[in-house]
Amino acid sequence: MKRFLLLLLCIATLFEVKAQEKTISGNVTVQDAGTPLPSVSVLIKGTKYGSITDEKGAFKLKVPSKDATLIIRHVGYRDQEVVVGDQAFVSVSLLSASTVMSEIVVTGYGQQTRKTLTSAITSVSAKEIENIPSPSTDQLLQGRASGVQVNSNTGAPGGGVFVRIRGTSSINASSDPLYVVDGIPIQSNSLATLGLGGSVTSPIADINPADIQSIEILKDASATAIYGARAANGVVLITTKRGSNKKGKITAGMYYGQQEAIKKPDVVDGPTFERLMNESSTNNWIDQYGSITATNPQGVAFKLPYANPDNALNTDWGQPIFRTGALRNIDLSISGGSDKMHYLVSANNFLQEAMLKNSDFKRNTFRINLDFVPLDKLKIATNILYSRNNRTRGRSDDNISGALEGAFFFPTNLPYYQSNGSYTKFGTFESPLAAIEHSDISMMTNRLLGSVYGEYEILRGLKFKSSFSLDYSNVEESLYDDSFTNAGSTVNGSAQSIVGNNINWIQENTLTYQFKLSEHSFNVLLGTSAQESRTSSTTATGTQFPSDDFRKISAAAVQTASSTTTSYGIASLFSRVNYDYKNKYLATINVRRDGSSRFGQSNQWGTFPSAAVGWVLSEEKFLSNVEFLSSLKIRASYGITGNQSGINDFQSLGLWGGGTSTVNGSYGSIPGISPTQLANAELKWETTKQTDFGLDFSLFDHRLNITADYYNKNTEDLLLAVPVPRTTGFENLFQNYGKMQNRGFELAISGDVFRSKSGLNWTASFNIATNKNKLTKLAAPFFVYNRDIYNYQEGGEMFSFYLHEQTGLNPKTGAPIFTDVNGDGKFDPNVDRKIVGTANPKFFGGFTNTLNYKNFDLMFFFQYSSGNKQLNWNLFFLEHGGTRASQFSGSQLARWQRDGDVTRVPRLNAANYAADLRPSRFLEDGSYMRLKNLSLGYTLPASLLRKAGMSNARIYVSGQNVFTFTNYTGLDPELTGTASNALTQGIEFFSMPQSRTFMAGFNIGF
Repeated sequence: MKRFLLLLLCIATLFEVKAQEKTISGNVTVQDAGTPLPSVSVLIKGTKYGSITDEKGAFKLKVPSKDATLIIRHVGYRDQEVVVGDQAFVSVSLLSASTVMSEIVVTGYGQQTRKTLTSAITSVSAKEIENIPSPSTDQLLQGRASGVQVNSNTGAPGGGVFVRIRGTSSINASSDPLYVVDGIPIQSNSLATLGLGGSVTSPIADINPADIQSIEILKDASATAIYGARAANGVVLITTKRGSNKKGKITAGMYYGQQEAIKKPDVVDGPTFERLMNESSTNNWIDQYGSITATNPQGVAFKLPYANPDNALNTDWGQPIFRTGALRNIDLSISGGSDKMHYLVSANNFLQEAMLKNSDFKRNTFRINLDFVPLDKLKIATNILYSRNNRTRGRSDDNISGALEGAFFFPTNLPYYQSNGSYTKFGTFESPLAAIEHSDISMMTNRLLGSVYGEYEILRGLKFKSSFSLDYSNVEESLYDDSFTNAGSTVNGSAQSIVGNNINWIQENTLTYQFKLSEHSFNVLLGTSAQESRTSSTTATGTQFPSDDFRKISAAAVQTASSTTTSYGIASLFSRVNYDYKNKYLATINVRRDGSSRFGQSNQWGTFPSAAVGWVLSEEKFLSNVEFLSSLKIRASYGITGNQSGINDFQSLGLWGGGTSTVNGSYGSIPGISPTQLANAELKWETTKQTDFGLDFSLFDHRLNITADYYNKNTEDLLLAVPVPRTTGFENLFQNYGKMQNRGFELAISGDVFRSKSGLNWTASFNIATNKNKLTKLAAPFFVYNRDIYNYQEGGEMFSFYLHEQTGLNPKTGAPIFTDVNGDGKFDPNVDRKIVGTANPKFFGGFTNTLNYKNFDLMFFFQYSSGNKQLNWNLFFLEHGGTRASQFSGSQLARWQRDGDVTRVPRLNAANYAADLRPSRFLEDGSYMRLKNLSLGYTLPASLLRKAGMSNARIYVSGQNVFTFTNYTGLDPELTGTASNALTQGIEFFSMPQSRTFMAGFNIGF
C-alpha cells in the first residue's frame, strides 16, 4: 500500500512539473552593433540543460518554470542573466568583455587595436552621434572628445564651427585640424567668399552624418606625424559605413522638428526709450551748461526731445523677422553583399530653417561605397559622395546691414512703415523688414568627393595599395539688394555674383608588411603621396538696373568683373614601424618628408619624425593577481609636425601686379605693373614639437575605463608679417618669427554604472580637458579688431581682451572708475588699457548618460566650458549716453541715478560713454553648462518585428540645446560673431544665436 501511494505521489509531482514547463524562444545580438551573435550558450541556471544560438542568433529552449533563470554566455562577452517570468520571447544584447581594449582604432593609413596603441587617439562612434540634428559633422564632436574644443560660431544653418585640438597653434596660419574622409584629406576651409560680415560657412556640412561609421581624433605627434606638414593642429579621421557579406539590408530613418530662439534681444520698450533719451538730454545739458535752466551760447533754452513718452509707440522689431523654423531629415540606405562584393548605397535629404527668416540650409547627398574581390589577393574599392547644398543667407554677425542688427539698433518708438508706405529708416542701419524681404542672398555648392584604390597581397602579410582621390567643389554665390534697401536704393539695385571652383587631387601608394618573428610583431609602412590643389574664382558686380524685376547682372547698366586663379602642390614620402613584444612592450616610429610649393627655394622640403613607446603593465606577472585591474598601459611620445595652411600660395615669391597706370606725357595713362610683394626664399613651415605622456587603464572586468594625457606643444617659426625698413617700399615681410606654447591635461572616463537582471542598464562617459596657451616670442606686440580690442604680446596668450578696466563707479557722480595702468595718477583712455581676460576656457568637456530598460532607452548629454570670457559687444552700442540715439539695452535700466546707487552701469550722459572707451564691464564670464542633447526612444519587440518583416525599428523624441546654465547676459555664451577673422574669438556682436530644437523620428530596418 505504501509503495502504491508513493507511486501516485511521484505521478502527481511529474504532472505538476509538466504543467509548469514552458517553451521559450529568443535571440542574442551584439550590444551597440545590433548584429546577431551565433554559437552563444543559453544555459538554465542550476542545471546542465541549455541551447546554442544559430547563425541568426536565435534559440529555442524548454524551461521548468517561469522562475527559471537563463545564463547567456559567449567567449569574449560579458555573461548576462535573465529571469524568464511570463516572457515567451527573450531578447538579449551582450557587451564585449573588453570593449575598449579590443576596439579597432583607425589610424593614419592603417588600423590598430586599442590595446597596442601608443598614440593619443579619441574615438567617437556612429552610435554616439546618430539622430542628432546637426548639419555638420564637426559640431557633433562638441564635448565628446577630451582635448577637442568645439564652439558654434553662429546659429546660422550650415555656419562655421570653431574647432581646436589641444589649443590654437598659429597666429596667421590656420589652426583648424586636417579632416581626412575615407583616406582623403579634404578641403576644410570656408568655401564662401561673399562678404556678409563676420560669419563663415562649414564645408564639413557637405557630409551626411548618417553615413559615418566612426570618427577618430588624432591628437599627439605620434598619431599625426604620418600626415607631416599638415598635422600640427591635429587630424580628424572620418570613416564612412560599408557593406558586408550578408544579404541586402534596407534601413530608413526620418526625423522632423521645430526650432526657435532661446533668447531674443533685450531692449527697452518705446515709452522707456523716450524717457531714457529725455534723461540723457537733461544730464548732458546740465554737464555742459551747469543748470537745466541755463541757455546755450546762442540763447536757446533746454527742451526735452520727447514731450510725452507715455504715448510713444512700442514696436517689436523682432516680431516680423523671427520665426519657428522647421527641421527635417530623411535617410535611406541599402547595404549587403557576398564574399566577392560588398556594397552600400545611401541618400539623404536635410532641411534646417533658422529662427531668423530668410536663412536656411538644404542638403541632398548620394553615396556609393563598393568593395570588390575579383581575385583572391586583389581588392578594389571605391567611395563616391555627391552633395548638393543650398544656403539662403542673411547679413548677420558683425554687420549693421542685417535684420538682427536692426532688431537691436532700431528704437522701439519708430514704426515699421512711414505714412507713405515706405520702410522706416534709421541712420545707416538697414530696416529689419527690408533686410528680410528685399535682400536675396544665396549660396549653392556642388561637391564631389571620391576615391578609388586597388590593394594586392604580394606575399602573405605584404600588401601594395595604390589610390587616387578627388575633392571637387563648385560654389555659386549670388546677392541682390533691390531699391528698397540701403545698399540698392542709391544705385537702382545692386548685384554680385561669384563662381568658384576648387579641384584637389591626391595620388598615393603604400606598401605594408605585417609579420611576426617568434613573439616579436612588426607592421611596416612605406608610402608616397602627390597632391595638387587649384582654385579659380570669377566675380561680377552690377548696379543701375532698369527695375527690381531685372536681377541678372547682364541687365545692369554698370558692370564690373574680375577673376583669379591660384594653386599649390605637395609631394611626400612617409614611413611607419609598429612593434610589439608579447602585446606587452610597444613602440611606434613615424617619419614623413614633405615638399610644398608654398615655401621658399631654400626650405621647400621639411622632415617630420615622431616616436612613441608603450608598456602594458597588466601583462606583467607582478600585477597578474590584482583582480580588480583589467588592463593598465603607460605610453609616451614625442614628435614634430608642420603647418603650411592658411598662407597665400605664393607667399615666398616676389610678386608684381598689373592694372596700374603710368603718366606718359600728353598721351595720358597707359597700363603698367608694380611690385606687390617682397620675396623671401627662406620662408618655411611652422613647426610644432609635441611631447605626450598617457595612461590607459580598465577596472572591474573592463566596466570602468580611464584615459589620461598630459601634453606640451611648442610651435616655432610662426609665419608673421614682420616690419621691414620703409626703404624697401613695403611696411612688412612675411617671415618665420615667433613661438607659441600649448600645455594641457586631458581625462576621459567611461563605464557601466549599473547593470541589473531586470534589464535596467546605465552607462556613462565623462571628459574634461585644460589647455594653457602662451605666446613665447613675438617680433612686436600687435592689436586686432575695432580699435584694438585684442592684444597680442610676448608672454600673453591668444584671444586676450585689451580693455579699460572698470573697477566700479564714483558713488557721488556715477562716473566709471578705471584703472590707472601706467601709474601717473590720472586716467588716460589712450594709454591706460590692459589685458583683462581671455576667451580661452580654463577647462571644458562633456558628460553623457545612457539608460536602457527593456525596450526603452534614455540619453542625456551635457557640454560645458568654464573660465572663458565672453565679450558682449552688443552692450557697447546699446548702453550709451544718448548721443547715438539708437536703442537702449535692458541693462540700461540698472544705471546710476542718485548718490548711493550700487551698479556697474554709469550715469546716463555722453562723457561716461565716450566713443574712445572700451570698458571691461562688457567682458563677462562666459562659462556655461548646456543640456546639449536629450533623447527618449523605444525599440519595438522582436516578436512584433518578425510579423512586420522588419529586422529593427525604433521611435524616439529628442531635444537639442534644451537648457543652458550660465551667468552670461547675452544671447549665447558660445558665439563668435567675428569668425571670419581668425585672430578673434569669444565676441558676440549681433550674432545669430543657436536655437532650441525639439523633434520626433524613427529608424527602421528590413
